[in-house]
Amino acid sequence: MLSRIAAPVLVCPHDKEWSLPMNRSPTLPTLKDVLDAIERLEPGTRKRDLKSAVSSFCKAVGKSPEHLLAHPKEIRPLREGIAPLAIGISERRWANICSGLAKSLELVRDLMPSRNTAPIHPDWQSKLDLLPVSLSRGLSAATRWLSSSGVTPSTVTAEDLKAYTEAIFEGRMRAHAEKASDRVIWCWQRAVRTCPEWPGIALERQSKRDSYSYPFEYFPASFAADVAAYLNRLSQGALLDEDDDSDDFGPVKPVRPATIKTRRHQMRAAASCLVRSGIAPETITSIGVLVEVQNVKRILNFLLERRGGQPSGGVAQMASFLTKVALYWVKVDPTDHLRLKRIAARVAVQEHGMTAKNRERLRPFDDHQVVAEFVCLPDTIRKHVERSKAPDKRRALLAQSAAAIALQLVVPLRKGNLAALDIDTHFVSNRNGVYLVIPEAEVKNREAVNFQIPNFALDVIRWYISEYRPYLLDGPSSALFPGRNGSCKSSATLGAQICTAIKTFTGLDFNPHLFRHVAGKIFLDANPGNYEVVRQLLRHRSISTTTSSYSGAETRRAGLLHANLIEDLRKAHRPSLKRRRA
Repeated sequence: MLSRIAAPVLVCPHDKEWSLPMNRSPTLPTLKDVLDAIERLEPGTRKRDLKSAVSSFCKAVGKSPEHLLAHPKEIRPLREGIAPLAIGISERRWANICSGLAKSLELVRDLMPSRNTAPIHPDWQSKLDLLPVSLSRGLSAATRWLSSSGVTPSTVTAEDLKAYTEAIFEGRMRAHAEKASDRVIWCWQRAVRTCPEWPGIALERQSKRDSYSYPFEYFPASFAADVAAYLNRLSQGALLDEDDDSDDFGPVKPVRPATIKTRRHQMRAAASCLVRSGIAPETITSIGVLVEVQNVKRILNFLLERRGGQPSGGVAQMASFLTKVALYWVKVDPTDHLRLKRIAARVAVQEHGMTAKNRERLRPFDDHQVVAEFVCLPDTIRKHVERSKAPDKRRALLAQSAAAIALQLVVPLRKGNLAALDIDTHFVSNRNGVYLVIPEAEVKNREAVNFQIPNFALDVIRWYISEYRPYLLDGPSSALFPGRNGSCKSSATLGAQICTAIKTFTGLDFNPHLFRHVAGKIFLDANPGNYEVVRQLLRHRSISTTTSSYSGAETRRAGLLHANLIEDLRKAHRPSLKRRRA
């Protein structure tokens, strides 16, 4: 599948220089040195298999052996960036290639074994026995390594643990070493907190994001109560306050639960920014404190500093949110509201069309063959599932992804609506076929969805429901994509599952919302300028939303049409080779 797409080259986040061909020490061995070491082996099956593994890996990643260091830091990211099925290699064959590559590297350097069988020191074992099973398993490999190094619970130090995590990066070929290291640190921290007998050594875990927000309990109770009242008002819709002389009643319709969650987070984040900027938390007694002009400046300045002084969508959203809260909830005087509007305008970000990242991810769809293979992906996954010998639940998850992709190809939904689909509620049958019906109250922009599902997509969905959905149920449920306790699967989990399937079978980097962009691009490439159909398909409320989002996707097509026109004009009016007489 999609063999024309070059395999992505990933950079190890812990040491970026390993991915660069410049400034390498001439003493570090490369895969060319590994091949030379293999040539010195005795003739036989082992020599043949190791040589084939190294050569096949280099071919898969598109690099020459002399340009690749024989080091786990360089090999791991390249290996993790390969989707074997997308380049025509079976998963079993790829596993054999990676296994052979690891054995080949051992000819020129020492590697940390993926499975350490060294015995655990009795003192460590006694400590592990005090932990829950999940923590004991997470720390067993670390305690084996420490035991083989002669380190016991009474002598262990932070340097010993740091040496173990570094050994994972430096000498381990097993995939996702970064996650393995992070998991060890997390388990160690948890063991320290929950088990008094565990060695009380503090480990610093690298944060995946720079979190700055405090919980509501950090602020006065009156602030949390004011926020609760504000959120309750948003959830009720148009209720007329008899004691309020203002005409600013707030939202006419109740906002969606997702919006309530966002507003709660914004309130907590704004208060936390104010504290981070030097304001005492006990002074933040109400929402009114947040929307004071000087405090709004402090909040926005803190967020801008985190972004290196550059405005961003998040900063602009915070400014707009505080301005609206000041008007509709706190009801500041017109002068202060005007000042807040001017502040918000200074940090506003003009966004037109889709992001650069999404444009980059859409670029492979300029290739007609990529488009053809993508729209046939549900059938490709179905054939793979039917041939696979994997456990039932694993095949069921792939079948679930195939059904979700088939549906998204014909009715590109937002991921929240996709995950929440209910067989009894959202699928309506009549003599013409089966329709997907989602009422406006469940859609983000309150534009109802009502589309007939084509037969090819319906066939995949029925196959999934009848043969594989039962393996994913843990009780009665009518959810199309069931999760735990009969509820629907979370949108984050389903989205990650779909994107993993797309990466596995095509090698394409994808996100759930990209289905909507792909649908717009495919249609507009075939029908340039026909934005109204795309608007109806994606259920945009305004045609301007469609044109601003998808006009960029037509740029290449428009350029080709213009180039073809110029070429036709050139052919029709070729200049004569004879010179005109003066």
